[in-house]
Amino acid sequence: MLSSFATATSSSSSSSPYESSPAWWKFNFITTSCATLATAFLPSTAPLSQNTSSSGTSSNVVENRTNHIDRYYQSYSNGFNHDNDDSLRILLFAESFPSFTSGITRRFKEIIRRLAKRKHYIHVITGCKNASLWLEGHDYLQEYVTFSILPSTDFTNKIDCACPFLFPNIAIYFSIRRFSPNVIHIVEQTPAAMLCGAFAKSLNIPIVWSSHTNIDFYLSTYIRSYAVKMTRSIYQYIRLKHLIYSSINLTVSQDFADYMEHTGIPRPVLVWKTGVDSELFNPRRRSSVMRYRMFGTSNNFTHEQMDSITLFLCVGRISPEKNFEFLSLILDRIPSETFLCIIGDGPYRHTLEPLFPTDRVYFFGYLGGEELASAYASADYFIYASVSETFGQVYLEAMASGTPVIAAEGGQLKEFFINSEHGYLWEPENIESAERAVRLAMQNRDHLSVQTRQQALKHSWDSAADQLNNVYYDAIKKNGKHNEPNSLIILFRIFYYGFHWLVCILLALCLMAPFVKVSSPLPIATQNTSFTRKKQQIHSTKNCFSS
Repeated sequence: MLSSFATATSSSSSSSPYESSPAWWKFNFITTSCATLATAFLPSTAPLSQNTSSSGTSSNVVENRTNHIDRYYQSYSNGFNHDNDDSLRILLFAESFPSFTSGITRRFKEIIRRLAKRKHYIHVITGCKNASLWLEGHDYLQEYVTFSILPSTDFTNKIDCACPFLFPNIAIYFSIRRFSPNVIHIVEQTPAAMLCGAFAKSLNIPIVWSSHTNIDFYLSTYIRSYAVKMTRSIYQYIRLKHLIYSSINLTVSQDFADYMEHTGIPRPVLVWKTGVDSELFNPRRRSSVMRYRMFGTSNNFTHEQMDSITLFLCVGRISPEKNFEFLSLILDRIPSETFLCIIGDGPYRHTLEPLFPTDRVYFFGYLGGEELASAYASADYFIYASVSETFGQVYLEAMASGTPVIAAEGGQLKEFFINSEHGYLWEPENIESAERAVRLAMQNRDHLSVQTRQQALKHSWDSAADQLNNVYYDAIKKNGKHNEPNSLIILFRIFYYGFHWLVCILLALCLMAPFVKVSSPLPIATQNTSFTRKKQQIHSTKNCFSS
């Protein structure tokens, strides 16, 4: 939700390396929100958007999490019988969808394919303008998947947090009424997502709400330091006020589920299994041609040198919270016969590139599909410094490719990763620990490669889809037999839940948005010098040892 206000704030000064941008749409946002409540009383025959269709040890810890991710969870019936083989009408509210690229969109691409094969009808509300192109060439998807593509923010030349974000829009209500879903699956807690939740609750439709992004963590990056504690409390209050609407709440790691429960979200917060396409991401895709491309076009290495140099790979959206700068510090501490390829893109790339030596790092840009899979398999190690992920799909993709992982230790890895068996972890922000992890991994690549592939094979999208399929049926059963309330009750509920939504949005606008510090990156010359000083300290330490 925070990121949808990122370009709506303005300030005369900033303590961060990011400028503030004009609040050109703030007035429009508030008036649109109010208009949404008013127009919600219109008949459901109002037109949809033009794209809307009418249809103990580390090993024990990992095993324990795998075997008990459904703790506290039970199936519900409430006297309502529903065969789990029946076809469902599922409305998915997911602002980010292909062609936007992220771990969330990759997850839903795989899940929707499998739900459609079960003959479930799926209607997606999204802000991705080219989302419907994903259906081309897939007859069964075209039969079972439809879209409402609604107006969304355009973060051109802005740091890509998780765009696009939909403006709250009355068309959400009409999409729900026209599609008449059995269950609504809402992704994240943005303003428009929460409005969708208010409409769903007003219509007494069961809600499955999934949380994939650790906004609580991101606040320290995107909110001015003096306001982080206050804004985190406000965000947690807003999240709680809406997630209590859900029949079932989902997230993607046990650590984040525990944290959400600790902040008051009703138990259980169910851990939704993840998966990986082990056919696409496969060691067989290792390619000399791709490996040579990963060294870039400006290097002077021979093929023999590129074969012998240890090649590290990092894949991810290039944004501040991913902690790419730390990888530059690691390169200064490990042998020169190493090279780093960074796959991904984002406006922050122009700020980041000058921090890395051009003879040891290549910013490849965006890759997808088979090319990305080939890059994973062609690298020697996957290295990642971020600790902001709630799960981190990239780790599992690397492991399925037989590429050992070297990464900052975080809760997201506890679901499937065993230190020293699938790679090595370092203590976050500890450069000595990071150097030690890299050197240990470089001594044991072949064994790690076999173990990572075997572990990844335990995680399939089929299993994740099976689990979600059961969650949908259980949400319907828990909600009881659905009898649509009469018009007067609907009007009262829309006013009641809409008022709660509006209060939360005004809280965010007044007490969160003014402290956001995200916008276009400033030129490299204007950056904070703390990172440069940190590198100088490391160089000084190295020189002392060499003396």
